[in-house]
Amino acid sequence: MSLQGGYFRMDVFVSKNRKGIMSFNFLVMIPRIMFLVIMMIVCVILLRMFLNNKFNVTDTQSEVLIDGLLYGAGGIGYFDPVTGRNYPEIIDVQNLDSFELDNSLFYPANNLISARISVGKGMFLMGDASLFRAVYYNKQWYDNWEPLLNWNIAGIGGVAEYNRKFPVILRRPDGSLTSGEVHFQVVQPRSARARR
Repeated sequence: MSLQGGYFRMDVFVSKNRKGIMSFNFLVMIPRIMFLVIMMIVCVILLRMFLNNKFNVTDTQSEVLIDGLLYGAGGIGYFDPVTGRNYPEIIDVQNLDSFELDNSLFYPANNLISARISVGKGMFLMGDASLFRAVYYNKQWYDNWEPLLNWNIAGIGGVAEYNRKFPVILRRPDGSLTSGEVHFQVVQPRSARARR
């Protein structure tokens, strides 16, 4: 530093301390960069907490299938041809046919859901011999998925089971009515993608 003509030469002072100024600027930027990184991590965590990109709809799909089979026209409920009325609480034993169930609920290339419908009297699920009939909706895929229920495979490779039981009135082919139960065992894969 020198004074020439009564003024202070700043260029000499700046050139000697350039490294110090750059070091100071770098040290000042470190807290700013750390704050920015912390804020980005907090934003990502908050977004992941509040965004739900996985919806479990297996129970809803199972309920829709059961409602279609039990209450829908062409299902297992008794349909009176004279009045044109469907009686959902009365199960017509003649309607219990796997082929007819597959055709009544038209779902082409159905590889997403299947069901076993057991109709009987009393505690037929505990091994009672009074089981009238067991029919299947989408039997081909039920036979593929049913063995996986015993393995309890978690995640995308496993299958989900949904059980519902209803007290109903059974209508035999001769027209007589008796009390009974219907048990729905709906089986579907946990994977979101359809397999062909």
